[in-house]
Amino acid sequence: MPSIPGALDPLTIKITQLPDALVVENDWRSFTIDTGSAIISVSVRPRIWNNLVEGTKQYRNWTAIITGRMGELTDVGFVLEQPGIQIFDTPLGEID
Repeated sequence: MPSIPGALDPLTIKITQLPDALVVENDWRSFTIDTGSAIISVSVRPRIWNNLVEGTKQYRNWTAIITGRMGELTDVGFVLEQPGIQIFDTPLGEID
C-alpha cells in the first residue's frame, strides 16, 4: 500500500518530579522519562535545566511540560530532540 506524506507534531510529556539528571558534556543535563510505553532520553542545556530547578522551588505544586520531536530510536524508546521545558503552578488534584 502506498504511503502519503504527513507530519509528526511535537511530543508533549508531563512530569511532576524533578528527574535525577547526570551532568554530561558542557554542563548539559541528561535524564530519562518512563512513559509506560517507552523510555525517553532527554538532554537539555544548562539554562533550561536551571529554569526547571528554579521553577520547582518557586511552586509548591508544579507540573512541567516537556516538548520536542522524536529522534533516534533506542532499544527501549527514543531520544527526544530539541527539548523545551515549561513549568507551571498546579492546583492540588490537577496533575493529569
